Amino acid sequence: MNRAAILASTPLRQALGLMALVFAILLVTLGFAYVALRSSSEDSIRADLKQQTAVFQVAANPETLSVIVSAEARAADPAERAIAFVLADGRQVGNVHVVRKSGQWVIGRNPDFPALSQHGYFTLVMPLAGGFLVIGESQAPIAELTSTFLAILIFSFVPSVLVSAAYGAWAGMRTRRRVSVIEDTLDALTEGRLDARVARSAIRAARGDDLARIGARLNVMAATQESTVEALRQVSADIAHDLKTPMQRISVLLSQLQTELPEGSEARQLAARANAEAEGAVAVFHALLQIAQIEGGSPKNRFTPVDLGALAGDITELYAASAEEAGGQIALAKRPSGSMMVLGDRSLLGQMLSNLIENAIRHAGDAPQITVEVVARDELVELRVRDRGPGIPEAERGQVLQRLYRLEHSRTTPGNGLGLALVDAVAGLHDAQLTLSDNAPGLVVTLGFPRV
Repeated sequence: MNRAAILASTPLRQALGLMALVFAILLVTLGFAYVALRSSSEDSIRADLKQQTAVFQVAANPETLSVIVSAEARAADPAERAIAFVLADGRQVGNVHVVRKSGQWVIGRNPDFPALSQHGYFTLVMPLAGGFLVIGESQAPIAELTSTFLAILIFSFVPSVLVSAAYGAWAGMRTRRRVSVIEDTLDALTEGRLDARVARSAIRAARGDDLARIGARLNVMAATQESTVEALRQVSADIAHDLKTPMQRISVLLSQLQTELPEGSEARQLAARANAEAEGAVAVFHALLQIAQIEGGSPKNRFTPVDLGALAGDITELYAASAEEAGGQIALAKRPSGSMMVLGDRSLLGQMLSNLIENAIRHAGDAPQITVEVVARDELVELRVRDRGPGIPEAERGQVLQRLYRLEHSRTTPGNGLGLALVDAVAGLHDAQLTLSDNAPGLVVTLGFPRV
């Protein structure tokens, strides 16, 4: 099944949207909890640091404080707690080595002690006994708290993503299959196959839901439409057929009468005129029967393979004189070496290309330079019409495809704003991709048709 069609499925999008909402709520909730716990942990660590300084504040001189710091340093692991005392003469004691940079004390490793904390420190600096006491508490608890919350987030989010994505994909594929059945039925009805119906198995599979109700109502509508159209078609056919037969008999009788009347007589001439009128009536009824058959389908029923390259060459040649009269020229940039076959209505495709060329002649300036190109690209046959005029601003390229919409600089030129709207309609009928882009300067109109 087409991946793009699955991703466009409403159930999948709803599942993904619900998953995003749940994740957002989870993220906000965990975020508030994390911020609150981290703030509480940091406050606790800083309070602990202040309590530790009470032990050192009792020392009255540098020597005493150095002894106390040395004792505490030997008992403390620098990976958890850093202690250093910097005397006035620059000497240091403690389990770390500190350096003052840009007004800040930076903790470094003392080679005589184990490694430092990998997570950094919360530090407290106090001037004591003529020097500076630096105490640092490892930020490992904060890192552990962060890791814990990340684990909670991951183990909460990943299962939710997997479950939601699995359910969304399953629901999307299931719904896409059912929607495809309805779309195929609508396409068949559009093409004139009025006997098309949504399979009853697709309706019974999910009886009571919205798609089942739509399928059932579509079947009712199709049956009613088929019955009405068939009745009208049958009445028209019956009238035409029933009148055609006696008119043919009248024509035969008039022919016999004509042969039996004297040559050159007024009665013979009158019989000949009556016979001609009867034959004309027969032709009318025959045409009515043909029209009834044609009206039973849509333009797609009359699609035939069309060589788009040959058609482009014919239309380009047809408009060469018009472009010269406008002071410019039109050319087929690349004559396709082989056939560029697409399935469509040649008349409509010709009218579409004619509209594009006429628009370019009308709006591409005083000396319009127009290039028509047909190339094969992957599974598409692309028809491009380029001009060197003022072009269409990117913001208005979607609007010019609307009926009666005209650009500001085009209001002084002839036209009614329907040219590109007709092109868009013909492109849609032929399942072609229509793109408007910049020719720097000018406009490039590209139509990509499915290749036959």
